[in-house]
Amino acid sequence: MIRAAQLDAGIDLRGLLNSIAQHGIQFRVNEESGAQVIWVATEDDAEKVVAAVEQWENLRAQGLLNEPEAQATPALANYFSVTQSLKGIANAFLLAPVTVLLILAAFIVALVSQLGADLSPVQGFFFPNFPITQGGVAGLFEMLGQINSTELLLRTLTPALLHFGAIHLVFNTLWIWQFGRMIETAQSSILYFALVLFIAFFSNATQFLWTMTPNFGGLSGVVYGLLGYIWMWQTIMPYGRLRLPPAMIGVLLFALVLMGVFASSWIANAAHVGGLLAGALAGIVAAGFSKISRR
Repeated sequence: MIRAAQLDAGIDLRGLLNSIAQHGIQFRVNEESGAQVIWVATEDDAEKVVAAVEQWENLRAQGLLNEPEAQATPALANYFSVTQSLKGIANAFLLAPVTVLLILAAFIVALVSQLGADLSPVQGFFFPNFPITQGGVAGLFEMLGQINSTELLLRTLTPALLHFGAIHLVFNTLWIWQFGRMIETAQSSILYFALVLFIAFFSNATQFLWTMTPNFGGLSGVVYGLLGYIWMWQTIMPYGRLRLPPAMIGVLLFALVLMGVFASSWIANAAHVGGLLAGALAGIVAAGFSKISRR
């Protein structure tokens, strides 16, 4: 590449660059030591750029160019426009409202609880401490028999909204954003909402029955449930819209094993396994029903 021109970094070059582009000249611009440098591929193009810059500077000196007013905010702010951000959020809500509301709810609970530093405002979000005398499936039915109010039923779901640290929250919500939008846009918000409730209940119940303590929380059980759902769906319906790279599935399953081996004492891994199995079961049923109905 040939250095064709160098101008001050504070100058808005959009008009000049548009003029150069209209002449069919291939170029690139980078910033070096407080200056904007225009690079081209050939000597001929460099001469044309020099002539264009000279003409542009003459017009600019005579005040014949309509240049945009200098902005008080840094140029980086242009990439993070409040208006554009709000439009993006609105579009995401229209496409995947349940996913957006789920993430928003998790962030609100994290804000209220100071990312788990102050649990007193969210005590009602923890899993009910059911008195269970049996384990396994028998314990599950024993627990179901004790759910005698809407409040208790909701509390079997709300631990999914509890997070204990920024990394915990960001990791889970990013995967919810990835998997949730995929399912909700490919199928329906109602089905996705029911799927989230189903997975949340069984992942939370599995964790409680495994540890017999209600002190856990997080959306990771739902994340693994959505993974299991998509995995089974693409296995049964290989040409459907729900598809994940096998490598991604493998990495997340390997991470599940690693967490179980090295971090089982402080990570709710039973919730991960329960969520994965619940999601896989839901995926088998939903994909199987869809396949049969298409015959």
